[in-house]
Amino acid sequence: MELRQASGLRKSVYHLLTDTQIDLLKADILAINADISVFRFNEGPCTCYIDDADIIYVKGDVLPDEVYSIHPRDMMSARAVLAHEYYGHRTYRGTHLEQQAWNDEFRASYMAAKNAPGLSDQDRILLVMDAMERAKAAGVSIKWNNIMRRIVYGSDYR
Repeated sequence: MELRQASGLRKSVYHLLTDTQIDLLKADILAINADISVFRFNEGPCTCYIDDADIIYVKGDVLPDEVYSIHPRDMMSARAVLAHEYYGHRTYRGTHLEQQAWNDEFRASYMAAKNAPGLSDQDRILLVMDAMERAKAAGVSIKWNNIMRRIVYGSDYR
């Protein structure tokens, strides 16, 4: 069973999602035009995509840390995290990279920022910044492309 997850200082994985929170997360899933049938709430080890089972587990760590961290991964909305799992990992299922490999996580955040519908500008910015932080943490230098520049700096950036 291949486990793919975002990591950071988000809410605790042990935080049990309430019915109200689950309803809001389901609304986020619909907003990004994702197939709600692949999501499982309060199950699994953490918020992550399980490649072999084609399931996205959603736990308390889907919720952002709104107090203690300024890291993009920690500040991303739950909707952005769900897009990361769905449009980043699920879209590329069957791609066998080392569990939590920087390039798999980079791709998940970048592709979610680029392709997921229903995200705010802030969601997209934080996803691009998360992708860049993952490369940086791995010691890899990434050249910014026009899509990244447009998302982070706006459509008028030249």
